[in-house]
Amino acid sequence: MKGDADMDRYAIFVDAEYLYTEGGLLCCNSPERQEILLYGLGANDFLVGLATDVCDLQPLRTYWYDTSGDGVPTPAQQLVATLPNMKLRLQTGTGRDPQSSMGAAIRRDLSTLARERAICDAFLLTADEDLLDCVSEVQDLGLRVILITIASRDERRDPPGGLVTESDEVIKLTKDDLSRFIRRRRTPDDAASDTYDPVDSVAAAATEFAESWLYRASDDEFDALLDQRPRIPESLDGDLLYAVENVIGGSLRGQDRLRRAVRQAFWNRIDQEVQDWPPDEGR
Repeated sequence: MKGDADMDRYAIFVDAEYLYTEGGLLCCNSPERQEILLYGLGANDFLVGLATDVCDLQPLRTYWYDTSGDGVPTPAQQLVATLPNMKLRLQTGTGRDPQSSMGAAIRRDLSTLARERAICDAFLLTADEDLLDCVSEVQDLGLRVILITIASRDERRDPPGGLVTESDEVIKLTKDDLSRFIRRRRTPDDAASDTYDPVDSVAAAATEFAESWLYRASDDEFDALLDQRPRIPESLDGDLLYAVENVIGGSLRGQDRLRRAVRQAFWNRIDQEVQDWPPDEGR
């Protein structure tokens, strides 16, 4: 659907609790966050690509709704908040039920964007049946609502029938879709096995950090990094190692092999960014 020029955009609304729980069950056989690695940048890139293919519009932004017991974002949530065109809506665990607060936040944003005619398509990744009335109301304002659901392992845990029926279109994400950005966190038993190699885990986390940094960095910061190659500036190197440690759930102190893998993966992503550039004769 095409509307006014100002409306020719879409927005994505992500219920992170739903994504972790159902995505974790499908990809990791567990709904527990401490057992799941969810790469926020990869998730957002996938959803933006999916939405753009469906509606052929430009994105406004992604709204990422998540919970925090003390109101302080986790390192993973902090990385999500730094992504371009991303708005983190963090609900605390005090007072109202956080899931209820999350639904209220989604309703507020969805209703506001529809009322202000800021978007014409909304992609809603959730299974919150309480949003049914809101979906109907924004449709009355001319908004098209595309519901994104997650396939269950046994097909018995279907999404709410009301939301499916009310939405203009339904997209079901499969295990292959989610495996691009959801993985199982390695356990101590994995680390003790003869076949486990943690290099893949730290390299994936370092690549994720590099992606996030590239979006945030100015041209001057990017040029300064290349000028210092192969050394990573101390403050950036510290942020890189800290981010990787938080993703893998363990310390890299004294792990020289893993630290080298982290820095190599970081540079590999940077090299991908510049590989098509003409060579700089001054370097």
